[in-house]
Amino acid sequence: MGFSREDLAEKFLRTYLKPFTAKEMKKILNTLGVAASVDETEDFLYSSPNVLELADGRFITHAGAFTGEIFSIVPTAAEAEQGVFVPGDRCMPFVESDRISSTLRFYVKGKKVPSKIGTFDSDDAIDMFMLYGEEYAPQYIAADPANSGMDMISSDFELSNTVRLTGLDLNYLSEKHGYRKGDRILCCVTDWNAGKLNMMVLHSDETRFDKGEVGERRIEWFAELEKKFLESFERCGPMTSIEEQLMTVFFENRKTLCVPYCGSMEEFLFRHTKKISFQHYGVETRIWRKGEDVPAFGAWNTGLAVLNNELKRKISFANYTLASIPEFVYDQILLNSLYQHKTDFLKFTLDFICRDDFVLEDFEVQALALSLKERYAILQKDYNWFADQTLGNVRRKALELYGAVSSLVRKIDFLGELILNFPSQEVVILAQLHGHVLRMIESISSDPAVEENADALLLSLDGMEWNFEDIKGVLEASLEKQKLSQFKVIKASAKGSALKIQKDREV
Repeated sequence: MGFSREDLAEKFLRTYLKPFTAKEMKKILNTLGVAASVDETEDFLYSSPNVLELADGRFITHAGAFTGEIFSIVPTAAEAEQGVFVPGDRCMPFVESDRISSTLRFYVKGKKVPSKIGTFDSDDAIDMFMLYGEEYAPQYIAADPANSGMDMISSDFELSNTVRLTGLDLNYLSEKHGYRKGDRILCCVTDWNAGKLNMMVLHSDETRFDKGEVGERRIEWFAELEKKFLESFERCGPMTSIEEQLMTVFFENRKTLCVPYCGSMEEFLFRHTKKISFQHYGVETRIWRKGEDVPAFGAWNTGLAVLNNELKRKISFANYTLASIPEFVYDQILLNSLYQHKTDFLKFTLDFICRDDFVLEDFEVQALALSLKERYAILQKDYNWFADQTLGNVRRKALELYGAVSSLVRKIDFLGELILNFPSQEVVILAQLHGHVLRMIESISSDPAVEENADALLLSLDGMEWNFEDIKGVLEASLEKQKLSQFKVIKASAKGSALKIQKDREV
């Protein structure tokens, strides 16, 4: 069976363990038959979800960052009683975040620990997946094969009182390795790509592991983790997800945090820290200072906002708009025109992107038309309207929301003054909605199994539409106020009219 060049490049990023430069990656891509420049290679690496940038201009894969690093987990009393340990979110950020925890494989001394299914109170189950974000936890629980009969759509993504979860057989660990309630499990990833981990049982009543000097060092570990989180908040802000927060803190401090006497994130958040907790951030969740609202702006992004404000003055709104729309969105717009039987695909596309009362120059229209004509011919050749009835409706609705959300994003980012001057929580929600719907459209364009989740996607779109309507008016009013403030009233010359209105800059 052959592999595409993209598959080989992705395989490299999922398995290579040493730091590397963009030039070295370029050579690898060239060897695979991908003609990429150093700049294109850097763009590829920055866009990859499985790559971390190092301070010295090098990169390292997530596999390279966390393979072999130590972390620990303490099964709960509910798990011990049922003899089932559920990995849930407890292996984050060491394993692949998109991997369903029930597919992780654990080994003790080379032998695979057998799996077992347990039944848990839904609140306890959500606690086991909180690091994915409270808003996503039910979806990860529903994705467990043990819940294959669960209909999350009809229940509006609400869990029943109890759920089934696949985990590891603690009875096996008890019989073979002396596990007892209260014991700690020490883990490390051995194959990041395959989701394989080694583990060992640390008995809680053994002085060398739980008391004395080691116990004191674990208390110090919790204090060190709290300190590093607080430092990260100041330097990096809330970041794009809880996973990225964890990844940054643990990777940068792995020499002091990934040690044999380490505690667990679960213990840290629920028992030890008094300064840090889960906090709402727009429609998402972050780890932040306890009792404080998560800010949208701070030292981590204020300078970038000011720089962006300067750069956008050098281009037109039309150029800014065209550059902000990903290629896969154009393809989905063309497919939407086929779905809706719109024969003039160019007008259909122009009506979609030029909804902000701007006009493209003739040369811009010609360049866009040439590109769209080529893509349309390719898409039309294989398009089947009858087979597109389910996904076509999802695509249409997703594009409608994307058009409205991205239009407001562009207006705020380009026509408004500093983004810092807008209501922060509404800006956060708008940015999150923009990212969510864009990822949905990308999934529609690339995931062959996406049609199976059509009903769930439609329900998710309904929720996003409600959230957008909640914030739209506030942001539009703020935008209008800022646009009016860009007009200055100045005195005219003695021979001229009494007053003259001047606009600071033209769109």
